[in-house]
Amino acid sequence: MNFRIAMRARALSLTTSRLPIVFAVFAGALSPTLAAAQEASDEPEEVIVTAPLEGSRIESLQGATTLTRDDIVQELNGGLGDTLDAQPGVATTFFGAGASRPIIRGLGEDRVRVLQNGIGAIDASTASPDHAVTSDGLDAERIEVLRGAAALAYGGNAIGGVVNVIDQSIPTRAHDGLSFEGLAAYSSVDNGVQGSGELGFDVGPVAFHITGASRRSDTYDTPIGEAPNQWTDMRNYGAGAAIVRGWGYAGVAVKRTEDNYGLLPEAAGEPGGHIEMEQTRIESRGDFQGHWGPFTRLDYGVQHSDYQHTEFEGDGTPGTTFLSEGYEGRLEAHHRGEQLRGALGLQYTDVDFTAEGAEAFITATNTRDSGAFVIERYDLGGWGLEGGLRYERRDISNVIAGGRSFDTVSGSFGAFVRPAEGWFIGATVAQTERAPTAIELFSDGPHLATANYERGNPDLDTEQATSFELSTRYNTSRIAFEANLFAIDFSNYVALLGTDLVWYSDPGTIPNEDIVLSSDPILGTLTADASTLPVFEFVQRDASFIGGEISLRSELFEAAGFTVSGDVSLDLVNASFDGGGRPPRIPPRSLTLGLTAENANWTAHVEAVDTAKQDRVAAFETPTGGYTFLNASLAWRPQGHDGPWSIRLDGRNLSDELGRVHTSFLKDELPLPGRNVRLTLLANF
Repeated sequence: MNFRIAMRARALSLTTSRLPIVFAVFAGALSPTLAAAQEASDEPEEVIVTAPLEGSRIESLQGATTLTRDDIVQELNGGLGDTLDAQPGVATTFFGAGASRPIIRGLGEDRVRVLQNGIGAIDASTASPDHAVTSDGLDAERIEVLRGAAALAYGGNAIGGVVNVIDQSIPTRAHDGLSFEGLAAYSSVDNGVQGSGELGFDVGPVAFHITGASRRSDTYDTPIGEAPNQWTDMRNYGAGAAIVRGWGYAGVAVKRTEDNYGLLPEAAGEPGGHIEMEQTRIESRGDFQGHWGPFTRLDYGVQHSDYQHTEFEGDGTPGTTFLSEGYEGRLEAHHRGEQLRGALGLQYTDVDFTAEGAEAFITATNTRDSGAFVIERYDLGGWGLEGGLRYERRDISNVIAGGRSFDTVSGSFGAFVRPAEGWFIGATVAQTERAPTAIELFSDGPHLATANYERGNPDLDTEQATSFELSTRYNTSRIAFEANLFAIDFSNYVALLGTDLVWYSDPGTIPNEDIVLSSDPILGTLTADASTLPVFEFVQRDASFIGGEISLRSELFEAAGFTVSGDVSLDLVNASFDGGGRPPRIPPRSLTLGLTAENANWTAHVEAVDTAKQDRVAAFETPTGGYTFLNASLAWRPQGHDGPWSIRLDGRNLSDELGRVHTSFLKDELPLPGRNVRLTLLANF
């Protein structure tokens, strides 16, 4: 197994001369604390429910991040990708205020699976960066991020990781009387308002849950002026009910999401278009505790989604419409013994996807995925083993191009040790296979969101990834340290790369209005009404990704009734093609330094987030400059941590620095928002 770590070790070298100094100073400040802190952590154990084994986050063999409701409220920022952008190893596609999707360790699109309550979010967000994810976290109680291959449990399109947005749309617990949570927020940079409300109550053994959320904003300000046409108007509402008893729960819910947002004008001075999106999602989930032979728990989830959005031109004329309708179901059986525990699962997905209109770049396609998996963990206390296997079949049928079928097998094996109190060290090797998507196989047409003419390749083969991950964690009541290093070798990595071809359209002049050229001399004869786009094709190249995430948090001292702690985190990834060249839109190195003072009623936090220049770029990309944002927040809980009220004041980019997102198709046209102050009121009783 060749990971070429020695050849690419320089990828883990720090990209700025300031970083070694920063770590040396921070480590020196913390060294007395590290030496003294030997007591075990008294913090509640974080359990990752997205992983089938539902183990402790600290003892996960892959990098994992959990955002509680308080964390989500603090980080809420536009779409789901922007909200998660501050998490280790996570970046955003940032297509303006209305659309963003998470990128994990440099992998995005179909390589990151976005779930709602453990079941796929059937939308069009993987098809284009201007398509919003239907779940943005505004009404979520928890978000979990698994960094690294989660394909064993969720299929080949989780080869980069999983984001699971968890809410109580189907109640999983009984209410203690009538419960209510309300959120109201205002942000200065875009004159934006956010609001959500949740109501829960019980009637006998049945728990009910009603929810609604809304977000509206005007165009936002940047350090160089107003971002044109970057308004948003989102709302969702839903209701669910479940029987909740000692054996578990089972219920059903329906949720409606409507999201309208503006798109950047194609040229300065022109009116911008907008997208009107809607989705209706019906789901049922259940979790049963008991004894069925060797199994002690059974859980299931099934959902049906009906999604569509229409892209309107600047003059209000309807343009292309995207439709995605389908369902997904999964069933898991768990067993748990003194030393051995595991899960077996089945999963099935059936989705119809089509685009209709002048700018439709793919014809009607049906995708069916079916999979079966097993994951087991053998724990002897001081050390243990973990492994799993998944078989999956993907059948894709296109109305014009015909069909393709792919059989994939993925497996992993890991080992871990607990050398001392509070320590966990684990290593995993995995072989993961991903079948191509309908977009990668069958797209053929102008894609104005990316300013390309995209051509699929119906002859694409299965993408294979051999990965290695090493995780080290130390956790006590005063210190939390984590380091995750990874290396991935891809065979037949699917990439959308530029060619020497040009697509042009010159209505009324050329009999065949859409022509692909091998050279461009004829372009000089086109009229003023002509349109041209560079041609990009999906091709397969061998590639390597290497990087990691390192974080350290420690209590420093106590003063005036406050506990003062410091934190530092670093994440970076380097990617390259074998034989030369690089994949496009790889996130740059990110470093965060923070300081927090907290007591029962107050929490004050200040941080500096330094994003490095990205000059390791693909052949058709340009470098992107680095920037440093200064953020601060102040939270007040009048009745303490367990009180029903809290008020937050959050400041982001307080220095009003110009920042551009390298992973965005709009990085040159659309910078990040400038100075922003947001006031949030949260009530929970």
